[in-house]
Amino acid sequence: MGDVCDMNDLQRFMSSPEGAAHLESIRQALKGRTIVEVDFSNEVYYVAVILQLDDDSVFAVSDPSLEVGTLRLKFEEVLDREYYVEFPERKP
Repeated sequence: MGDVCDMNDLQRFMSSPEGAAHLESIRQALKGRTIVEVDFSNEVYYVAVILQLDDDSVFAVSDPSLEVGTLRLKFEEVLDREYYVEFPERKP
């Protein structure tokens, strides 16, 4: 459908009683917890931040700064360098 439709559906979800209850259950699961470990996971379009909490539960977080497009802009030279490390025969 498109970005605006997605955004509208998310807003509808967040403002619905069911959505609010679901989000509140997440809030309650996280409140008061301590992060004991942080890992990262390649999720195709972004790098997820994986938080392990003190009760051994795991929570995945996304951050716009870890989206592939943002990383390509900010780390273009790094990605080029690492590409040629992986494929030295393609180096110009």
